[in-house]
Amino acid sequence: MVDLVYGMGITDIVRDFPAHFSMLTKYLSIKLFKSKPFIYGSADIINICNLHCSHCYWWKTRRNEKDELSVEDWRKLIKNTFKKHHVYVVTLVGGEPLMRQEVVETFCEEMPRRICVVTNGTYPLPRFKNLYFYWVSLDGTEQIHDSIRGKGAYAKTKKNILDYIAGPSRNGKPAWKDIWITMTINSMNYKTIEGLIEEWKGTINKIGFQFHTPFDDNDPLWLPFGENRSKVVDKIIELRKRYPDFIMNTEKQLQLMKGTWGGTKTTPIDCPSWAILSLDHKGKTKHPCCIGSSDSNALKPICEKCGVGCYSILVAQGLKN
Repeated sequence: MVDLVYGMGITDIVRDFPAHFSMLTKYLSIKLFKSKPFIYGSADIINICNLHCSHCYWWKTRRNEKDELSVEDWRKLIKNTFKKHHVYVVTLVGGEPLMRQEVVETFCEEMPRRICVVTNGTYPLPRFKNLYFYWVSLDGTEQIHDSIRGKGAYAKTKKNILDYIAGPSRNGKPAWKDIWITMTINSMNYKTIEGLIEEWKGTINKIGFQFHTPFDDNDPLWLPFGENRSKVVDKIIELRKRYPDFIMNTEKQLQLMKGTWGGTKTTPIDCPSWAILSLDHKGKTKHPCCIGSSDSNALKPICEKCGVGCYSILVAQGLKN
């Protein structure tokens, strides 16, 4: 089966034709009528994480609330939000979403083959029947990854990925097709990009890159715009030409990352932040985007230094605020 669109083959596209048709009509309405429909979804299904990664946006806006929505609460929310608005794909994040597998299962039941899970990979990866795929976070090669996420984190994640891949096929596809890696590039790990690619190409399906987005002007992890960052982007573009089926970012999206593309200070300008319906662990809408918060008093991401992949790819496709 040939992968045509984001890991989907012909049979996948035909089987899920209504979802693809809805997606097409939304793009046409945006282009022709300047409408602003929700295209994708994001949900923080848990308010707990087993790691405390130094670069993670979630800790900057997290509220210390212990109560979370029940499975049935989430089922109702899915129907009244994501399904009501015919959202194409929902990405489950947290915290660490695999600490609430029953909620992941509920999403997969309600929106089969339309659910991605972003995980740090330190828990064994369950074989959810109707999952779209896993986004496993790796922030460089082992030493650097561990310096960001904690000693031993890389080895745990690698073992869990390889254990999953060694398992049986799922829905007629080999297990390795379920695993995509996401790397958030920052001032600590940018020199390990090629090493990470070389280690994982031929083992998992795809890798995607984005850049660390600061919430503070003095964030030491932000890789400043300028010659060094541009060289990093050019290197990824060069590697993409070498491995076009492995690196999922488009060249146009990567070029955006050389400078300001999203907004001014903490206000989205070109960024189509409206395109992603983002809910926190209480089911409340996050602002100004999926790395923001439903709390109006919380810290906000600096839009003019944004490096978030899910919005920059939309801008690269011609969608703007």
